[in-house]
Amino acid sequence: MKGKKDNKVDLKVLPTLKKLSDPWISIGTILGQTTIDDYTFHLQKFKAKKGDIVASEAKLPTGDGRIIEVIVWGRIMEISSTNEFLPNEATKELTDGNILIQNTILPLTKNDAICMVKNLGYTENVSGKKLSLRPLNYPVAPGGSVKYPASKDLENLLNGELKGKNPIYIGNLVARKDVDVSVSADNMVSRHVLVIGMTGSGKSVWVRRAVRELMQKQYPILIIDPHGDNLGIVQKAKKLFPKHKIKLFYPKISAPKNNREVINTLIEKLGNKLTDPQHEFLNWLLTNIEYEGGSSLIQYITTLIQRSNAAAENKRNKKSIVGAGNVSAGATTMGVVSRSLRRVLRKLQEMEQSNTSNRETFPHLKFEELPDPYSQPDKIIQKSQVSILYLKGYESLPSSTIVSILLETLFNHRSVGRKAIPPFFTVLEEAQNFIPSRSEGQEGYPSVATIKKIATEGRKFGSGLMLVSQRPYRLDETVCAQMNSYIILRLKNERDQRFVKNTMENWDNEESKQLPNFANGQGIVSGQITSLPLTVQIKFDDDLTNDDIGDEDFISDVEKWNDSEMTKKRQEYANNLDKVYENDQRIPK
Repeated sequence: MKGKKDNKVDLKVLPTLKKLSDPWISIGTILGQTTIDDYTFHLQKFKAKKGDIVASEAKLPTGDGRIIEVIVWGRIMEISSTNEFLPNEATKELTDGNILIQNTILPLTKNDAICMVKNLGYTENVSGKKLSLRPLNYPVAPGGSVKYPASKDLENLLNGELKGKNPIYIGNLVARKDVDVSVSADNMVSRHVLVIGMTGSGKSVWVRRAVRELMQKQYPILIIDPHGDNLGIVQKAKKLFPKHKIKLFYPKISAPKNNREVINTLIEKLGNKLTDPQHEFLNWLLTNIEYEGGSSLIQYITTLIQRSNAAAENKRNKKSIVGAGNVSAGATTMGVVSRSLRRVLRKLQEMEQSNTSNRETFPHLKFEELPDPYSQPDKIIQKSQVSILYLKGYESLPSSTIVSILLETLFNHRSVGRKAIPPFFTVLEEAQNFIPSRSEGQEGYPSVATIKKIATEGRKFGSGLMLVSQRPYRLDETVCAQMNSYIILRLKNERDQRFVKNTMENWDNEESKQLPNFANGQGIVSGQITSLPLTVQIKFDDDLTNDDIGDEDFISDVEKWNDSEMTKKRQEYANNLDKVYENDQRIPK
């Protein structure tokens, strides 16, 4: 199709464009050999950029003897500049001879820009309420014109399929700031999302954007926050959404029903390693002390210590041990088990106190003890409520236990009862600490099995997941395979890039080249939440950030540092911890 002198489309030749408010601009001509996957074109105007979506005409056979005119859409993956009069060999020869190109007869003004385009699919129209991309089964013809689509038509292509699927606005195309991008909220909350990017890449930008949009739809959200990254939204969100509840919880570690594995793991990680006879006695304790629903893990371990001490005392006094059966352990063996359990208890106490100290740095925020998920799930999950579980101060293993018990209990309320709580969406920050890969070691992480179950079955029961991680290669492969949508932000580590390539279908090497160069908040949005993979600048929600809750200011910390004052504070912390430990009636002396 020939364009007019001003490079506008000849509407008579292309009747499908009659409804367009703005004519499309011709920017180049298709070159050489083409395939159904890609083509190259000679860029005549420098309006187009890498990442831009362009269009071209094509005639496709229908299979029934007809030929239809369609619009083929594609993304510019690479732009190169060539000068056929200046081959590499000539350049090398001139350089070796210290000859300036300007002093030769070789032209310097014959540079050509060549664009490589990856085909995205075709549509039979460019306007209408709903455009749907279809896979291309015939290549575009060499010599055809490449067009720069009008913003309205491009926006319609990207967002048209989302109508009826609760579209939510997330930002704009990186290559075209005037083209807004939305994704499907329906598919996001039901089919799981993986958000990956290195530190400072904009993961929090995405989380705030998603939380904001879901809040507007009154959707229940649970955020697992190991470091307090999401505390900044609390005060501002309350002003923006006065009818919403925003709850800040600190953990209460409940004793799980299947306690044997958890206790053994805690002893392995936090206590003293046990010999086989000591393990045998511990297993006897775990078998003979019944779980009480709603009891805390500290209370349960306290009961174990008390029972172990009583058994040791009876052994020393040569008295029978009720329910002991054929237990052959001596008093010394029992004493070792008690001391190891005490060590675990003390460690849990330290983490509990550390979490308390961290919460005290935010006196303007109201924290509440996490309600019992067994008996009070509706206190955690309810319509128009965002619940944030603040885990700072807890090590990975206890955090894994907390998250496992919490999520599994809430999931069971959805999968069994369904009426106890509404559908909800879980945002899991620092996901690599809860679902480590097999190579990283999964032993003792009860959250792995729980999250695998939710990732596999959650869609059926309204339990959606958003996993957020800065080190994707450390994530469990099985869980990641269940993610249906991806937000891929800046990644420079080669292992992380390989993980993306191995995890995502139809991942292109050219797309991998973009990952190290993304700015903050820029990334590839792909999967079932969008009609096609897009390179997007996610909208910054500055009104959801607090200046007093953000990145650590270490320079300021050093400038204000006072050694004597800090020593005093550390001593106060240690004394407070000792007092808590000594005065806590839960702990046997």
